[in-house]
Amino acid sequence: MDDKNLKINVPEGMRDLIYDDCRRYREIERRLAEVYESLGFREARTPTLEYLDVFDGGSALSRERMYKLTDNSGRLLALRADNTMPMARVAATKLIGDLPALLYYNQSVFAVQSENSGRAGEISQSGVELIGAPAPRGDLLCILTAISALRTLGVPFKLELGHVGFFNGLLGELDLTVEAKTDLRRLVDAKNAVSLGSFEGLEKSQLARFRRLPLLYGGEEIFAEAEEVAAGNSEALQALGYVKNLHRLLTEAGFADDIIIDLGIVHEIDYYTGAVLRGYALGAGEPILSGGRYDGLLASFGYNVPATGFAINVGLVAECMAKAEERGQIDAPDVLIHYPEEKFAAAAAKAGELARCGKRCELSCFAEPEESRRYAASRGIAEVIVL
Repeated sequence: MDDKNLKINVPEGMRDLIYDDCRRYREIERRLAEVYESLGFREARTPTLEYLDVFDGGSALSRERMYKLTDNSGRLLALRADNTMPMARVAATKLIGDLPALLYYNQSVFAVQSENSGRAGEISQSGVELIGAPAPRGDLLCILTAISALRTLGVPFKLELGHVGFFNGLLGELDLTVEAKTDLRRLVDAKNAVSLGSFEGLEKSQLARFRRLPLLYGGEEIFAEAEEVAAGNSEALQALGYVKNLHRLLTEAGFADDIIIDLGIVHEIDYYTGAVLRGYALGAGEPILSGGRYDGLLASFGYNVPATGFAINVGLVAECMAKAEERGQIDAPDVLIHYPEEKFAAAAAKAGELARCGKRCELSCFAEPEESRRYAASRGIAEVIVL
């Protein structure tokens, strides 16, 4: 970019939000906050600027990808690169003894992006952290919250459930360098079975085992195959047993249609220790939700308690909602009220009456009833009331 254009452009990865973009972000955050609070979570906010040390030992980003600056004393600061680490700091310094602490937030994270990467440098996130909530009860509440949150957004979704112990157990058997293990983790996470098949440093039987990992995806039918893959590995089998128990409890609670088992989920973030989640929605090319259990993380802040949580990418959800709105598949009210101007008071009273009955209403902006009916049909509004 020519430097003379810097005044009228934004930095790489940043974007302006106007009109409907702002409305969608605000609506998403409002809906999610209502879900969180209905399940007992309370809001927390952390500074946009943190000391760089806060993100040592587990942040989603390397230091090279953080926005860094210094304060007046020369100490290194960073724009918020991750939400879990600052929330862990808050819990360890302000919430000792107040457990479990069910926290939720709506705030952005920042990451330096390479030029023309197309990835966002500022990501608005909405999420929860369950501090002091041990497994399995904490995981069940986390998953229930995730499903409830995705349901309230009104976009078709699936929530994937896995466990880092399954992959880590199998990885622990291998005599590989740290770099090779990182490469293997990346290939499994990308479900790249082709490259896994030619991975150097593994015996033929080991290659066959790791090539099967990305295929351990689906319903309860994959558990039998997963037991074959994990045969003889106690850590992997223990992780598998834990996922099977979670899946059974969630199925009994009526969530079977929302959940997919994926034992190939391998988070690159190294603070996860147990069950992990990823949520996908129609219209998004990458996960809109990510999270899991991170029992060892708070120990780095001097507060060794269990924890789990997740974050939702509000920007991706907003894009899904925009696409669905174009198709008339989302956000349509239940009733459209058409009225002559002189009957505005009656229309407003009718809308209030229907709202008290749980129906969402919109007052028509059209002068002719037929225009209102065409509009209702295009938006998927089921009922039109003409006063």
